[in-house]
Amino acid sequence: MRVMPEILAAKRDGEELTSSDFQYICNNINQIPREQLGAFLMACQINGLSSQETSHLTRAMLNAGDRMDTSQDRVDKHSTGGVGDKMSIILAPALRAAGATVPMLAGRGLAHTGGTIDKLEAIPGFNTGLSMHEMKDNPCFISRQTEDIAPADRILYSIRDITATVPQIGLITASIISKKAAEGLEKLVLDVKCGNAAFMQTKEDALALATSMVTTGNSLGMKVTAQVTEMDNPIGIMFGNSHEIVECIQCLKGEGPKDTMELVYAQADSLGYDIRPNIADGSALAEFRNMCIRQDVSEKDIEEIIENPWSKLERSSNSVEIVSKKSGWIKEIHALTIGEILCKLGAGRTGENPDINHGVGAQLLVQRGTFIEEGTAWIRFDTESGMSSEMIDQVQGAITLSDSKVEISSRILQIIDE
Repeated sequence: MRVMPEILAAKRDGEELTSSDFQYICNNINQIPREQLGAFLMACQINGLSSQETSHLTRAMLNAGDRMDTSQDRVDKHSTGGVGDKMSIILAPALRAAGATVPMLAGRGLAHTGGTIDKLEAIPGFNTGLSMHEMKDNPCFISRQTEDIAPADRILYSIRDITATVPQIGLITASIISKKAAEGLEKLVLDVKCGNAAFMQTKEDALALATSMVTTGNSLGMKVTAQVTEMDNPIGIMFGNSHEIVECIQCLKGEGPKDTMELVYAQADSLGYDIRPNIADGSALAEFRNMCIRQDVSEKDIEEIIENPWSKLERSSNSVEIVSKKSGWIKEIHALTIGEILCKLGAGRTGENPDINHGVGAQLLVQRGTFIEEGTAWIRFDTESGMSSEMIDQVQGAITLSDSKVEISSRILQIIDE
């Protein structure tokens, strides 16, 4: 077995690394000097990882940590993140109501992309830090990655973040798929976003990542489907942590925005479950209540939240409405601008401030494809201390109008399943 200097030299020179090379790195992750790990990641960034190398790295990450037992009804989804991406919180309990077991490990937000864990922590008492023991016999949960699941990924990711090696497709694939395989899944659906507010901004890059993750996931015995979806426009009408919990409850009550529910239903369909009856009869909402109680939310609180979400969720007290400067049909709403403004206002993390404010958020007051009159408010921000004129100007520039009627197409651009 080669040791680290030999592995680094091989990858530096463009050689393909072996399964044992990746096993050495993942099994010794705590002993290998950080500068060697940084050099390894940079060599991967520059010279790339073949599909075989990606599969080897993913398997080595998976085998170096704890994993849950595999069973036929265990399913999950993963999204590469965006603005207004709240589908996991709707999908998990709906799938449970339809008979699936859903062991969902989720993450926090990064820059303008909101995180499922941050949103759930807007619910008073919600425990996102379940132990492996608490996850084991739990039929439906959404929790953070534990230190025992894919520990090599946790360390490598932290180094990728400071060494300009985050975008490498093989490294992204191994990071995501190793954690999902550790859940013991039968099926996995991936929502790979592309557009101005997505990690992958072009469809070509999104397709490359989707294909890599499907190939690698299938090689580990899961049935993986990827949906490449549009992320130029924000999803739904509510953005921010508490605000998106409000929209999730509306969706579970059958009152959700069309574009949000299109994605939720498509993800469930790809996993083999029709959740439409469960949304319609209230059983999905009941499973959301049950999940919250299992994760330490009091029965009284979750029942009040379901009845009237704003009775318990934080909402910043200053509201600012932005008006349209002219009349026209709403063609586009620039998702990245909305996400960046929310982040600056406190809904997401910045380099200066690692904390987030659950009460900061925004709500669209109009829908794409509809006509808006000049001077009409189209979005409202809830903030702690108002908005600067510069921010307001940025938001006003985020809406694109057309002189003629606009057709809004599906957010799903392509599906990859093999």
